[in-house]
Amino acid sequence: MVLKICKVCGNKINAKAKACRYCALVEKEMPAFVKYEIAALVLLFIVMMAVARNIPETLPVAPSAEQPAAEQAASSVGSLFDIPKIVGKTQSEVEVLLGEPVFCAKSESALNCSFKENEVDIVFIDGKADWITVNGTFRNPAYSQELEGKTKAEILKLLGDPVFCVRTKSKSALNCSFKDGNVSVEFIDGQAVESNVTGRLGKAPYSKDTLAMLGLPVKDATFSNEHVMRWDNIPGFLSVTLHSEGGMVSLATVKMKTK
Repeated sequence: MVLKICKVCGNKINAKAKACRYCALVEKEMPAFVKYEIAALVLLFIVMMAVARNIPETLPVAPSAEQPAAEQAASSVGSLFDIPKIVGKTQSEVEVLLGEPVFCAKSESALNCSFKENEVDIVFIDGKADWITVNGTFRNPAYSQELEGKTKAEILKLLGDPVFCVRTKSKSALNCSFKDGNVSVEFIDGQAVESNVTGRLGKAPYSKDTLAMLGLPVKDATFSNEHVMRWDNIPGFLSVTLHSEGGMVSLATVKMKTK
């Protein structure tokens, strides 16, 4: 029998054979690359099942692009004061919440106390917190004692370079802003005569949504312009007022009973 070499598999076969019996056997088996593909798919399926078991049933919800301004402000500034928890409280009850007052001044009909280094002023009438003011910019006793009377050069050593300085219209005073704009100092005749500190409220946007940062329900204002927003429609309060300065809240006043 005459033999020849199969050009496909290299085996010796009958020269008269129309097909290689060895290749025929190979063709009946599953090609190697198909085996590899199936093995890879099985492995991928096993990995996906293992990952699926570790995924929590409830996934965290991504922040919406339309997140309310109050939530965005609260995330950067934080909740300020829970006003509803303060109104109607006695001085001792307020001190539990805000700490001891910076000072208190008594008149015939009321007691006016300042808390949080003058960031919060409360008027107690008949022994109850009745009129609350949250200051966006306030006089800080610590800065007042440390800065007032010093020259600009001395204050630069304490606070660093100012963010900016501007002359008043009369050119008799120089107002400088320090500490990323959080501290302002007024100089007259080269000496500091007044210093103010921007509180957290001063970083809140002038918007009805800022009410939420004070623990109050968010409602449309009964009166509003570019300088003042006032609400006469919040249950439990006579009025709530926000004042603006440069698009931020400079002052918030909450009245429970008195006008």
